[in-house]
Amino acid sequence: MNILIKLLVNGIIGIPGLWWSGTSLTFAVLTSIVVSLISYAVGDAIILPRTNNTFATTADFIMVFALFWISSYVFAQHYQLSGILLTSFVIAVAEYFYHSYLQHRGVHHSKHPG
Repeated sequence: MNILIKLLVNGIIGIPGLWWSGTSLTFAVLTSIVVSLISYAVGDAIILPRTNNTFATTADFIMVFALFWISSYVFAQHYQLSGILLTSFVIAVAEYFYHSYLQHRGVHHSKHPG
């Protein structure tokens, strides 16, 4: 269920954000799905339980931005860097609340970074 919520929220933000940034709609849909799955596997399943919400959200922002930017470059999509940055930031804000939701449902951090 948690992965479906993540796909839905990130899709609602990522698809229009990438499309507005100049990429094709097909690219925006596929990239949002793949990036959401990678972000869930790394950020929510590995980083969040070992750190705290702020650290995991920052890591998600960096990871989502890098994946959007690299995939746009690799697949020769025209894009606006500012649009990808803004889309990644809005996803990170949503991720902060999503992480809070996960923590209330039992994904607790075990230590603080640093």
